[in-house]
Amino acid sequence: MRGSRALVGLLAAVVVVAALPARAFTQRGGGGAPPTPLEQTRLNILESGFKLNKDQKKEVKTILDEAHKSGAPVRAALTRTHAAIAAAIQSNKSQEVIDAAVNEYAQQAAAMTALEMQALAQVLQTLDQEQRANGAGVRSAFFLMRGIFLDNKRWDDTPDGRSY
Repeated sequence: MRGSRALVGLLAAVVVVAALPARAFTQRGGGGAPPTPLEQTRLNILESGFKLNKDQKKEVKTILDEAHKSGAPVRAALTRTHAAIAAAIQSNKSQEVIDAAVNEYAQQAAAMTALEMQALAQVLQTLDQEQRANGAGVRSAFFLMRGIFLDNKRWDDTPDGRSY
């Protein structure tokens, strides 16, 4: 009896803690709302990471705009091949058919990755030697490029972890 009361009490405490809003844990002494992170676009991140001058920023934007436009056929193929995988699975197709659909999707994913890396190489070529030596900036740019051209409308959004 005593053990079950303790268990009920413990469960009640867990439910209460789980029901508390997350901001209750993030507030600092003084009350007030927690600070909101400054959302930066990909171009802002590249600009601040490499300390791009005005001309470099314009050139980087042009490179990425052009790469985004050239990625339209790959985006369409990724969507098409992704749907083909789903259709093959839903239709109970043979493993060979599913594998073929997956291989086609993999080819398109590789094409998108190649486009992203080519754009990154062009961006890095706009930098001077000191900017290229910024290892943290280069790593940040590398990870920033994954999925950069997947949105049909624009590439310069706040990164959201989207991938293919």
